[in-house]
Amino acid sequence: PHLGLGLARISTGELERGRAEIEVAVALGSNDALLRAYLGKAYFEEKRAPLDSEQFEIAKQLDPNDPTAWLYGGIAKQTQNRPVEAARDLEQSLALNDNRATYRGRLLLDKDRAARGSSLARVFKDLGFNQTGITESTKSLGADPANASAHRFLSDSYRDNSRRTEVSRVSELLQAQMLQDLNINPVQPSVSATNLNIVTAGGPSSAGFNEFTPLFEQNRTQLNVSMIEGGNNTSGGEAVLSTVYDRFSASGGAFGYETDGFRTNSEIDHDISGVFGQWAISPTVNLQAEVSRRDTDYGDIAMHFDPDDFDSTLRRSLDVDSERVGMRIAPSNNSTILLSAIRADRDGFGHQEDELELFPGFSVDIVFDGFLDEEVTQYDVAYIYQQPGFNITTGIAYTESDRLDTFTFSDMPVLFFDDLETDQIDLEDTRFYAYGNITFSPGVVATVGFSYQEYDQDQVYNYTDQTGFLPPSSAEFDLDFDETNTKLGIRAAVMDNLELRASYFEVVKPALSSNRTLEPTQVAGFNQFFDDPNGTKSERYGLALDGKASSSFNYGVEFTRRQIEGLVSPLGAAPFFEDRDEWLHRAYAYWTPVDSLAVDFSLEYDRSENQDDSAVSDVRPTKVDTHSFPISIRYFHPEGVFVGVRATYVDQEVEAESDYQFQAGSSNFTLVDFVVGYRIPNRRGIMSLSFQNVFDEEFDYLDDSYRTFQDEPSVGPYIPDATIVGNLTLNF
Repeated sequence: PHLGLGLARISTGELERGRAEIEVAVALGSNDALLRAYLGKAYFEEKRAPLDSEQFEIAKQLDPNDPTAWLYGGIAKQTQNRPVEAARDLEQSLALNDNRATYRGRLLLDKDRAARGSSLARVFKDLGFNQTGITESTKSLGADPANASAHRFLSDSYRDNSRRTEVSRVSELLQAQMLQDLNINPVQPSVSATNLNIVTAGGPSSAGFNEFTPLFEQNRTQLNVSMIEGGNNTSGGEAVLSTVYDRFSASGGAFGYETDGFRTNSEIDHDISGVFGQWAISPTVNLQAEVSRRDTDYGDIAMHFDPDDFDSTLRRSLDVDSERVGMRIAPSNNSTILLSAIRADRDGFGHQEDELELFPGFSVDIVFDGFLDEEVTQYDVAYIYQQPGFNITTGIAYTESDRLDTFTFSDMPVLFFDDLETDQIDLEDTRFYAYGNITFSPGVVATVGFSYQEYDQDQVYNYTDQTGFLPPSSAEFDLDFDETNTKLGIRAAVMDNLELRASYFEVVKPALSSNRTLEPTQVAGFNQFFDDPNGTKSERYGLALDGKASSSFNYGVEFTRRQIEGLVSPLGAAPFFEDRDEWLHRAYAYWTPVDSLAVDFSLEYDRSENQDDSAVSDVRPTKVDTHSFPISIRYFHPEGVFVGVRATYVDQEVEAESDYQFQAGSSNFTLVDFVVGYRIPNRRGIMSLSFQNVFDEEFDYLDDSYRTFQDEPSVGPYIPDATIVGNLTLNF
């Protein structure tokens, strides 16, 4: 009874009185490991280290086969700047998971395993072991696709290290929000937005606000603040206030960031704000709503191989207003229903100037202006059904988009020509999907599924010569198709501590509102959705081995290939598909020789190649081969200090047709980054100082902007300029 009373008081915000009741329970049953674990949790919430760890250690001794204390102890060590030890505790918690079978059903055991796996992924994120974190998160989702924590940490893993996966990242974030119970975890405006193009040194210095999530949910209010200051007039900040009270939770915040960039006209300016609210109408019905606003202005930020090859007149802006409502219904422990509606209103502007020589000795200045007005509405319904040994995720999604692009092309001040062009695209995208994860035997899980998609794009082009010399003209183009896409994957433990992953799936990049979907983003740990133009068709093949040679050494290899039919909708011409291939292969090794040291090494080969010579345009190279070899060493002191150094060797070769508007060639370079920081005691925050490109290495490099949707360009992870950035994150 004292335990129950203590938990009840903690849930209403009376942490001290609740902890006192649990202490009474422990005094009456001092040999009960579970009571000791709960008392450790209470001390953890009161920030009373090392009392929390002492209780967890006592619980381990009282019942070495119970995974509970190992789980909580691992989480506590992670917040104490001891991620190597935390990883070992959480792995032990996973290994002991099935010992609870005497009083937990198989389905609940699977959910327990998924929760422990997602916690482990969070620790791997701190260590810099990104691929292992992705593997653990996706394995958790195979066991329990309704696990909000696994979705959140997969999203965080994509945020820190993966490229061209913004659609998957914010989709996983959406699914985490839709599935979560009431909690104090704040909704960061910067995390919900895509392609902010902020290059950081990564590591513990880039902690998200969910770093400070409590072990007990209770009535409380929390303020999180982060600040950034650095070279090239870089500054920014984010503040989020979140609260939980009984059956309600709310979060509101704002994010601002600005930088002059490393060269002329590479400025970026972001202002983002958002409000999120959640209401637990009943134990089975949960309602939420979210409103956000984004204003972004930037220049020519892309690297077109030669960093001096840029347009000093190019300016762009993007304003997005988004509203979302969602509902989660859980009629039973086996079933979850998700309902979502998202509306986004996007306004964009682009300005560019050039000089046109009409004949020798006579030139005019040309001005290009482009305006974007787009409204996208999306409705999603998803259903998750779970039973011991298998689970099914099905859903229907419908997106409607009305987009108007307006272009003016004129010479100033002569006005020999003054053209007005408009391109109206009305798009409807309807999808149905079904995914099943089936456990055939311990360690063998297969994914089988499909999606059916109807894509209907109507395009109307109009031309007007405002000088009156040429008659107006117009053209209409329709693109309608339907596709049935196969989804196959398998994860199999081929031997102790060695897992095989393989997959094959077909995808049509859906039209999305705010780039988010409830459809599963991965199959057997291989990402499905890349930041391609809407309507792009692709097939992806994947094969991987993930192993653990010892308690301190993880390794793996992954081979993937994408065959792509990229949809191109040129101005004033019929849309067509462009054949391309992409290969992405990687190998990695993660080593923790001692409790305070983490070493990671990886090799990555990225190749993009056009297969259809007739479709090669002046904005896309013929072939790009990029090899990268990063190696990092991170040191963590139990008193809170952490230090990291990373060296990255990059070798790139760019081939292009003669009409390619940017430079091509080959380049290789080595960059060194350094970070030093301090984790403030009692989970109060993190401060760090990052040194990027320490030796001020100048280099040629082609980033990813040529193969992503151009409304939100995606730049590369490297900057040809020495930069110092300070970060401070505080939790109140």
